[in-house]
Amino acid sequence: MTNIATKIIKIFINIRLFFFFVSWFAAICSILWSDKQNFLIELGVYAFGFFIVLALPFLRKQNMLIIVILLLSMFLLFPRLPNLEEIFEGGKFILIFAGLIPTMGLVKAAAKQNQNVKKTQVLLNKLPPHYSTSGLQITGHVFGAIINTGVFPILAASIPQSSNYFFRKASAEAAIRGMSSSAIWSPFFVAFAVGQTYIDSTSAWLALAIGLGIALIYSITSILVTNPNINFNAFIKSLECLKPILPQLSFIVILIVGSAIFFNLPAISAVILTMPILITIFCLTEHRVTAKIISDTSSSMRNNVDDVVIISLAMFIGYFVTKNDSSILNVLIVNLKSLPDWSILILIPFFMTIFSIFGIHPVITSTLLLTTFTSADFDINPILIMQSHLIGWCTGTMSSIVSLSVITCSNLFSIPSHKLAFGPNIYSVLLFSLLGGSFLSLLNEFLA
Repeated sequence: MTNIATKIIKIFINIRLFFFFVSWFAAICSILWSDKQNFLIELGVYAFGFFIVLALPFLRKQNMLIIVILLLSMFLLFPRLPNLEEIFEGGKFILIFAGLIPTMGLVKAAAKQNQNVKKTQVLLNKLPPHYSTSGLQITGHVFGAIINTGVFPILAASIPQSSNYFFRKASAEAAIRGMSSSAIWSPFFVAFAVGQTYIDSTSAWLALAIGLGIALIYSITSILVTNPNINFNAFIKSLECLKPILPQLSFIVILIVGSAIFFNLPAISAVILTMPILITIFCLTEHRVTAKIISDTSSSMRNNVDDVVIISLAMFIGYFVTKNDSSILNVLIVNLKSLPDWSILILIPFFMTIFSIFGIHPVITSTLLLTTFTSADFDINPILIMQSHLIGWCTGTMSSIVSLSVITCSNLFSIPSHKLAFGPNIYSVLLFSLLGGSFLSLLNEFLA
């Protein structure tokens, strides 16, 4: 009976993977051909819907709780349930995420096979232990800007296997700080895709420019605080491990930004179109790694479905929040209208952080907050709203028991997840959300 049940589960997982591939292909086609007559969009919506339904029974327990919270918020926010036509329109709205998540998995798989990435691993492994965590944080920041959580296996593999608990914990915390903080300036994160749903493309890109400066200040400050004995020479040595990958990373970022501007595409669409092309060229020049890249991408699509479901359902709800006259949302807006504009830029990242610490993913709070504060009832600089959202996403995923970053590092570095979520990083995120929001508030007063 057990063997039969196992076979049935494998069949369901394979069917789910098939629907995921179909929706990925349809998402790419919807960017190339956005006409309403594109039947592939309709096919993709149905395929993605079947994928989500088949994924629900296999979600981790903590993520099932998030789904329950999402569904409860849907019942609370909407005066009525959407009809079939409205559900289909909502499906078209979230189809882009069926293209983004697998593309990120593809980038991760290809990066692991890149020789320059491997050279960086070797250099990182040679760093002296007393300041190697700063190198891990900086490497996590630069790598994470492109491959997100895909940076963690590379960093975990780089530390000696004989490392003790305290070094592994410090390394994991540094990796999380580095990767998460890159979300405030990188267009490769889902956070940027979520924000760009509510903020125009120009403002979204300008927000990333501000984020570069904030990320630099945060990275230097956090490294000095967590490594008080580090000196300038040691810090420079920790950066030298990045040399092999900097030219490629710079080229990728410039190409994506350029294609987004030239073809007038949102950043998320530029990423989904550009990265598969680049990786296809890489596979044609490096035949021996092609099979491994395909295998790793498929494995990623099989296993890392929780975030896809959570983000898609949250954005699905966000879509209807913007389309429906919700009495609860109207009450929320009325109550918040009395708040001064300067406080809103502080409250967005702080609320996202606090709710995340208590187990509510930033995708939920950011959807509601962005829907509220980008409405016509508020007049706040959209560039600063976008950046405050990105800071909140960064701090919300850096120290949360339900964060994929924390869960992934917990497994890779062999550290209990609650030790990472409620360790030193929790002070970092609280301060960063308040200070980052305060800086944006001052900037808003200056620009007013």
